Amino acid sequence: MVNLSAVEALEGDTAVYPPSFCGWRQLLAVVVITEVSVVLVAVGRGGLPGWQWFGMATLYAQWMALFCASGLCVTTGWTGRFSARGAWIGSWLITVLLALAFSYAAWLAARLGSPGLVQDSAGLFVVSSVFAVGLVSLVFFRYLVIRARWRAQLLAQAEARVQALQARIQPHFLFNSLNTIASLIPDQPDSAEAATLDLADIFRGSMRRADQLIPLADELRLARQYLDMEKRRLGGRLEIDWRVDDLPPGAAMLPLILQPLLENAVGHGVQTRPEGGTVSVYGRSEGDQVVITIGNPAAAAESASGHGMALRNIRERLALAFGSRASLLTNQDRERFYAVLSVPHVRHTDR
Repeated sequence: MVNLSAVEALEGDTAVYPPSFCGWRQLLAVVVITEVSVVLVAVGRGGLPGWQWFGMATLYAQWMALFCASGLCVTTGWTGRFSARGAWIGSWLITVLLALAFSYAAWLAARLGSPGLVQDSAGLFVVSSVFAVGLVSLVFFRYLVIRARWRAQLLAQAEARVQALQARIQPHFLFNSLNTIASLIPDQPDSAEAATLDLADIFRGSMRRADQLIPLADELRLARQYLDMEKRRLGGRLEIDWRVDDLPPGAAMLPLILQPLLENAVGHGVQTRPEGGTVSVYGRSEGDQVVITIGNPAAAAESASGHGMALRNIRERLALAFGSRASLLTNQDRERFYAVLSVPHVRHTDR
């Protein structure tokens, strides 16, 4: 029986189903795991075998693995009708049945075509082949479930940290924004109306899922609205150097990935200085990467804990969404602090 404890742990929330095995990445993984299994079997037989045995074993194992993977691809629509538990069990049983059919057909073909090639009886040959396939597929499926559970947990942690960060940001930002709007109403009603609309857009953006990619143009618009709100509050103390015309507006970006960096820039680099300072946002494309640099004056007494929590949260979200292709680097000289965000240039598509 397939070990489904991980599936059960996920069933109530994420309902992780087996992959379709129709894509080249899944097929490549099957090929690699099959070849590793052949090597392990060869070593277990007592030393390295001859090239003839190794070649025949590889050919047989790879064809069987691809045959089983193709069967799983064809039956994905059928297994997808079951629960996650049923889909995993069904996929494993399909793999075992396909291995049984393939091994028996291979034994018959070897007997008819090359009588001396296979010395084992049909029963022993089929049972040993099916046992090997069942065991390897069981381990492989277990790995897929654990990997899916790890990704789900990482996503949940990222969501929780985003919500915690927003819960910490929103009260004082909301109160400051409302006070700014109230002060604008008597003398600048048009500015008060614009500030109210900006505030609504910012909080609407904060309701998005932390893992749902959005167009870069939308993220830049929210970032600009956030800076405009802070500009109304701080007045001449906050200067904004906004240079993002070279950025591709249709690139995919995580929502609210820039706002924590901008909040740090304003809170630590401008608000703490009586004379204020300039927050710079500079974006460009570098090859297949989209790079955004946010700079602010270096503060003499910066709150390292809040700053560090925001940076850690962003790095975790980047790792989950883009893997090692994305990064967030920081640098500080005597005068300014810089945060450099780099993500792969992936075209956003509505899903």
